[in-house]
Amino acid sequence: MLFVYGIIVVTFISCLILTPLAIKLCKKFGWVDIPKDSRRVHTKPMPRCGGIAIVASMFIGFLVYYFFTKDIPSIALSEKFYGYAIGGLIIALMGFIDDIFTLRARYKFVFQLIAALIAYYFGIRISGVKIPFIYTDVIDFGILDLPITLIWLIGVTNALNLIDGLDGLAAGIASISSIALLTIFIATSASLEAIVIIAVLVGATLGFLPYNFNPAKTFMGDVSSNLLGFTLAVVATLGFAKGYTMLAIISPILILGVPIFDTLFAMVRRFLKGQPMLKPDGAHIHHRLLKRGLSQRQAVLLLYTITSVLCIIAVTIVDADIWKLILLIISIVIFILLGILSVVKSKEKVEENNGKEL
Repeated sequence: MLFVYGIIVVTFISCLILTPLAIKLCKKFGWVDIPKDSRRVHTKPMPRCGGIAIVASMFIGFLVYYFFTKDIPSIALSEKFYGYAIGGLIIALMGFIDDIFTLRARYKFVFQLIAALIAYYFGIRISGVKIPFIYTDVIDFGILDLPITLIWLIGVTNALNLIDGLDGLAAGIASISSIALLTIFIATSASLEAIVIIAVLVGATLGFLPYNFNPAKTFMGDVSSNLLGFTLAVVATLGFAKGYTMLAIISPILILGVPIFDTLFAMVRRFLKGQPMLKPDGAHIHHRLLKRGLSQRQAVLLLYTITSVLCIIAVTIVDADIWKLILLIISIVIFILLGILSVVKSKEKVEENNGKEL
């Protein structure tokens, strides 16, 4: 697996070099984010499209791999990779347009749907599942594989975008998740496409973090936060496709537990309030941590820690025995209960403060 480490290094160095150039480009053309509402936690204008460097460095990594393997059929990338690449470029283009001109939610959804459909057309799909210890045969989803795949790809794409609210948060969670997925893929001899794509993502996100961690020199912007989510969704689908076991489905969900939980909770919260599902608000998990007195850096490190613990559990249980499955279930329950407890305490604190004001 020497090639894996090679493309990680190439992509890492590329992003380290390209990010300062992306920052200069943003400043030159006025692509900066000005703090103008309570959702924003920064206090000064910030280059908002630094993630251009992530996109560019990832595709540099892909080109380097292609250049050295194009004449070796055994390690050449299949058409599934091209489905990801085309879909990823569409997602990145959508994010860039949104960063510059601000797209309405419905138009962003159209871009995401087209990208997901392209990925599905090229064979990136969730087509069945096998439940360990209960049912040994694969349960074929049939025609349901299309909506299930679309929901997964679009859902995770948006989850990473929504969690991108503090310096280094999305990039760090993507880095930790990518390393966990790469570890699992190498250990389980996953598809070559999954290993190559996730290795490139590891290098790009680690190369971007020095410029994005608090105090940040740039934001990644939608141009890359959406691409990170799309990439993680695709590689999870590709990397676990051979297994089709319930744990193979649950493991990526666990690895991406923080953004997925935050997104689901946001949807429920907005539904109960009668708000549009995609309407931005200041009640995401990172906003709640700040309201509870944590600094930006403390909140980010806490969410890094939670993600790391979930990733360790996912790596541990991927070879599936009954006790590991039980550990997984207990961990998920605890994670959900902690989230609910945090919300309840925050609500009680707000009500208490309102009572004092009265």
